[in-house]
Order: sequence, then C-alpha cells, then structure tokens
Amino acid sequence: MEITSELFRKAYEQMSDAVFLLQGEGDIITSNPAANRLLDQYEVKLDDFCTFCNGYTSIFEERTCLGCSLRKRVDNESFQLFLNLKAGKNIPFSASYTLIDEKAGISVLILRNLTQQQHTEQLLKQKTMTEYVINAQENERKRLSRELHDGLAQGLFSTLIELRKIKYMTKKEDYESSLSEMDSMLATTLEDIRNMAVELRPSSLDDLGIFAALKAYFKRYEQLFGIHVVFVSELYGTRFPASVETMLYRVTQEALTNAAKYADVGEIEVYLFKTKQSIVLEINDQGIGFSPDHFTAQGSGLGLLNMKERVELLNGDFELRSEPQQGTKVLVRIPIDPKGGRTT
Repeated sequence: MEITSELFRKAYEQMSDAVFLLQGEGDIITSNPAANRLLDQYEVKLDDFCTFCNGYTSIFEERTCLGCSLRKRVDNESFQLFLNLKAGKNIPFSASYTLIDEKAGISVLILRNLTQQQHTEQLLKQKTMTEYVINAQENERKRLSRELHDGLAQGLFSTLIELRKIKYMTKKEDYESSLSEMDSMLATTLEDIRNMAVELRPSSLDDLGIFAALKAYFKRYEQLFGIHVVFVSELYGTRFPASVETMLYRVTQEALTNAAKYADVGEIEVYLFKTKQSIVLEINDQGIGFSPDHFTAQGSGLGLLNMKERVELLNGDFELRSEPQQGTKVLVRIPIDPKGGRTT
C-alpha cells in the first residue's frame, strides 16, 4: 500500500492525541481537532507553559518543574505533566516535544490524556496491595497457629498430664515435686503468652509512643539474641500519628531480626530523630553485609524488600545500603508538616 500525504492528513485529523505545530516560543501554526478540543477544555497558553502546566513529573517528586522538558524546548522521550481543567481539576498528560526545523524554529508538541491509563494502574496497584495484605495475614495466621500448637498447647498439655498424675501419688515427696514441676511449666507458658502478645502489638506503642516501645523491644531483643543495641534518640514523650509509629516499630523489628539471623554482630546502632522536614530512622550494623543487587527475600514477615513498601505507603523514603563485609544500613525518612504532623 502506498503511503500518501492524504493518509497522513487523515491520521493527523482523526488521531486522539493533541498535536500542535509550533513556531518560536509557542505560536501555534496549526493544530489537529483533538488539540482544538483540548484548548477549549483547559487553561492552555502555549506561549508560557508555566501558566497552564501544574508540574512536570519526575522520579523524585510527583509535581515539580525540575528538568522541565517543555521549558528547555529540548527533544526528549515522552514525559508527564498536569494540565489545569477550567473547572479546576488537574489532568495528567503524556507529552513529547520535537524540534523538526531548527532554522525556522518549528516544533511539534504532542499531548496524550493519561486519565484512563492512570486509573487502570491505580486499580492494578490496589489489587496487588490487596493480594499482599491477604498473603501477609495468612502468613501471620500460620505463624500464630504453629506457635499456639507447638508452644502454648504443648505446655498446657504437659501441665495437664502432670496434674492427672497427682491422684495416683502416695508419697508426699512425689506430690510436692509434681506441684513444683507444674508451677514451672505454667510460669513458662504464661511468659510465652506475654511475649506473643507483645510481639503482636506492644501496649507501650499505643500508650507511651514509639520511644518507649523501642526501648522495651531492645531490652527483650538483647536478652533473646545477646546483641547489644545502642539506641540514640531525643524523642522521649514525643508522639506521632499511629500509622507512623507502627511503621517505625515494624521496620526496626524486621531490620533487627534480620541482623540477628544473618549479620553476625554483637552490637547494633539505632538512631531516631526529627528534623524540620522529616522523621528519620537509621539502623546500622557492622556485620557481614550482603549485595542488595543479588538479594532474594526469604522467610515470612515484612522482609527487606517489603519494608520499603510499608515506608512508601506513608510517602516516605527507604534506603538500604550494604556491601559484603561492610555492614548494613537501613535509612527511613518520613515527611512531616511544619506543625509536626505527618504530611498527607
């Protein structure tokens, strides 16, 4: 089939993308019907992009003028921007800018509405997150089931057997020995119940805040693993939104558990502080380290990779630094507003 100018003309007129042929700083030479409809719907002034564009999307911020391809008028791969609807709503667009005649200063600007695409992406993300939550819940239930069956149930069953033996005893010495044995088993079972309750949700986190909850956790951690935790923070008594405190606690818990399993260290440093812009959590160990590029998440719980997801749900930044024989650093930053609360 011969490609003719007539076919190009039909494509230009019928395509859903808005196509502008520009000259100079933004004078429109011509535009297709889709572009004309866009001009009617949006506050578009092509001679000054900053008056209609609500921000160029970068990998660092959702809406920022950093590296704006339109302002620089430089040929580039497609990028995203937001246009202001006359009714006040921001609509996402994919844009591309191409200089086709440098001498005459003629260029082509193409805009594609991404509303439907982003809606689909949001649905897929929501579906993925729902599946993740369901799997996490099932894994936690499996863990609790094992602990109840192998720990608490076995302890209570052993105590019941010891109790039934008493009615067949004839010697006082045997009777007293059996009571002592049951006392010890019940005390162990009670301690297991307390530890399980704290692991599920420490009451100090709700009642006293993140500082007190971490102090109590580090004490249990040192007793359990024999690893000393150096905790540096000036946030005693400072409270944050429950979602932030829970995230900080769970990330710390996961990072220290991983360090106990894999790092081979005797000491871990934990720093928790607040700047004007953010809450910062830093966890350092001088253990054997690993290569993050070749790491595969194993086991249950958050895992190193899922810790990042939990932080990003609160608009935070998660950074993991590690090299073989160079230790590991976990760094979390959660943005806060000037009044001290978390930025929504």
